[in-house]
Amino acid sequence: MRAKARTAAVAAAREKAALYAEAAGARLGPVIHIKDIDSDQLQNSYRSHRSSSDGSGDGDLTPGKISVSAGVVLGLSLING
Repeated sequence: MRAKARTAAVAAAREKAALYAEAAGARLGPVIHIKDIDSDQLQNSYRSHRSSSDGSGDGDLTPGKISVSAGVVLGLSLING
């Protein structure tokens, strides 16, 4: 499950980068670097936003619920035109 989450995180980062590159009149080049974001830190950030936004504060304590997430910083080069 963690590997699928990481693959999805890279795909989402690449999609977002492609949108920015297109808006800037460029194309994406090769990957320059990949940095994994600590999943515990990511989940803690998500929990704090969730508990403050819905008021219940117990979203991740639901019996039988497991949350798996991944985050990545993806550095890509740009090619003009």
